[in-house]
Amino acid sequence: MPKRRGASLLVALLLVASFVLAACGGGGQQAQEGQGGQEGQPQAKDPEELVMGFVPSQNATTLQETAEPLGEMLSKELGIPVEVFVSTNFIGLVEAMAAEQVHIGFLNPFAYVIAKDRGDPVEVMFKTVRQGEDSYRAQIFVHADSGITDLQQLKGKKFAFVDPASTSGYLFAAHVLKRNGIDPEKDIQPVMAGSHDAAVLSVYNRQTDAGASFEDARTLLQKDYPDVMDKVKVIAYSDPIPNDTISVVSWLSDDLKRRIHDAFVKIAQTEEGKKVLFDIYEIEGLTDAQDDDFDIIRSVAKDMGIDLEELAD
Repeated sequence: MPKRRGASLLVALLLVASFVLAACGGGGQQAQEGQGGQEGQPQAKDPEELVMGFVPSQNATTLQETAEPLGEMLSKELGIPVEVFVSTNFIGLVEAMAAEQVHIGFLNPFAYVIAKDRGDPVEVMFKTVRQGEDSYRAQIFVHADSGITDLQQLKGKKFAFVDPASTSGYLFAAHVLKRNGIDPEKDIQPVMAGSHDAAVLSVYNRQTDAGASFEDARTLLQKDYPDVMDKVKVIAYSDPIPNDTISVVSWLSDDLKRRIHDAFVKIAQTEEGKKVLFDIYEIEGLTDAQDDDFDIIRSVAKDMGIDLEELAD
């Protein structure tokens, strides 16, 4: 994606996201008095209630219902009400954290890096763990009856990405195409499906010729479409991507951040907590994370001509 065009597209999404947030409202907006916890510095005024944000990788209504028990568990551990907010897309969640409407965000790695590098008050706390790994891959898939067996055959085809700020469903998938001589803006017909299961379903229903998602998003549809693993065929994978994050707004006091950290650790060790985390995003565990864990995202974005710092302008 050319840098200027990519930036314009994301800026447009930011405006849409801001409108959506205005419609959805949000709780817990607080006065900020500086970074808390440092000797001699004024303490942050922590919110009286917390809002925890998600982005659908499946049906949004289902995610809201699935995430509510995690909010209740966190509330019980912290002694603070915790509401659940489901954004329409990744940028919407980033904007909600910047606007102090969401305090804890389940951000994908690309959305986290966008927020961090444009100076938003966001701080990574955890990477998720699935199948014993803290990384995953993007996949590119086609309909099994399409006759398409390699990436070169995708030129001129209609291609379902997830979202311009999706790490696997856009950034790394587009990078795979580019490395194989396919311009994701000029050589295919890109569309945004809005979620990983929607991208898979568009190929299953032959609405698009190919698509991208996280590995293996086909399982999200197996209950309703038992033959999806046979009808949708994966033809390429990306390099490893650091797993999605649990991030917090950085202006929370160090004491509250520590309590949130310890609460998630405790919840992730209980049978009830394990089930809820798995039901939300198939999370099997949490591991502490730091900012430079996500430098690979910055490297791929640079290779794609996307200047993350420029997005702040």
